[in-house]
Amino acid sequence: MKRITIGFLLLIFIGSAVTAQDFKKVRNSMVLAQMGAGGDQKLEDAKTELDKLLADPKAQNNPEAYLLKTEVYGTIAGNTALKEKYPNADVEAYDALKKYLQLEPAETKLKEDKYAGVNSIYSSLFAAGVKEYNAKNWEAAYSKFKVVAELGDMFTTRKWSNSAFDTTSYLYAGVTAQNAKKDEEAARYYGRIAENKVTGTDYEGIYDYLVKYYLNKNNQAEFTKYLALAKEAFPKNTLWNDLEFANTTDNSAIEDVVKKFETGDAAKSLTASNYLDYGDYFINNKKIKELDPAKRAEYTNKAYYSFSKAAELDTANGIASYNAGVSAYTSFEDASETRMKIKGTTADIKAKQGQADKVADAAADKSIQWLEKSFATLSSKATRSNVERNVLSKSTDLLYNLYEYKKNRSRGTNPKDYDKYDAKSKYYDSLHGKFAK
Repeated sequence: MKRITIGFLLLIFIGSAVTAQDFKKVRNSMVLAQMGAGGDQKLEDAKTELDKLLADPKAQNNPEAYLLKTEVYGTIAGNTALKEKYPNADVEAYDALKKYLQLEPAETKLKEDKYAGVNSIYSSLFAAGVKEYNAKNWEAAYSKFKVVAELGDMFTTRKWSNSAFDTTSYLYAGVTAQNAKKDEEAARYYGRIAENKVTGTDYEGIYDYLVKYYLNKNNQAEFTKYLALAKEAFPKNTLWNDLEFANTTDNSAIEDVVKKFETGDAAKSLTASNYLDYGDYFINNKKIKELDPAKRAEYTNKAYYSFSKAAELDTANGIASYNAGVSAYTSFEDASETRMKIKGTTADIKAKQGQADKVADAAADKSIQWLEKSFATLSSKATRSNVERNVLSKSTDLLYNLYEYKKNRSRGTNPKDYDKYDAKSKYYDSLHGKFAK
């Protein structure tokens, strides 16, 4: 029995010795290649010896075998000529590195070898990703950069780098995922950038993407998290408040939004921006638009009030004045339509017509007041944004309509007013299209 046992141990020892010798052959070829003795050919010799070694089942769970593959294939990946011959060398080297670290988590031998080949894996994968990125091959670029990001995490978590986070690899991974229409993956990479509180104007769009992505997903936990990070990173961006408002109103009953608005209004805690948000809600919300006309008119009045308050708080905001004017104009149109439907000549009907005229007149006066304020503010500006030019152009058309109405109302009853309103309508008519460009 003892002889059988000794023989068995001797066979293992001989097998191990052969494997060690094979390792030595690979390492010798690597050393010669690094010294310039034989160059590329010696590196290929090392690959040939290594491939033979890896074909042996005894090497499958040997950490040194995978370490050597990391070093040899990684070095090939960093060699321009050989990388072209072996285009997947960087990916295979990375897979070998992961396997090595599973078998030897303490990375003892890797440290002894001074991380040979590891940097070449990273730079090769990154360069391949950039090449695909420039060619707009988004799927292919993403497949490279997601590996680069994984390797970047390995560098930071294992302290192979002084950097705490590989921002660049995550940025490229996120952008290529987004362009490849992989929104979930893009949000994951962008999310890590936001969680590491990376700032700078180039990164503001990433926070915007995250907040809108989780708003559209109705993922309240993630929306709240990234909204807070966005506000912290870019506190001057007013979009965050708009998105927060949208999130609140989209998930609330109309009555709850009205109650919150009235509470804030009474407490005088609402800003001009808040009033603009509420005004937009009261006039454009899908649920409100689906209400019957009489009920919808109630919210149009609330919109007018909200926009008016916004304009009062921010007198230089011609857009707020315009919105107030448009809200009143909507009420004017509704009242005019109601008046047109009242037909007849009886005293009772004439009384109803007179009352309807008063409502339309009041709405027209309100609309003129705010549209002219908007016109005065925006027309006096030396330079205007596209939105401001559009608003200014529309203001002149609406004011023309309103003064035509006022002129016709005074026809035959008040010559002075008629002439005044006629002059105003001609003035705004002369400005039609002037501000559109």
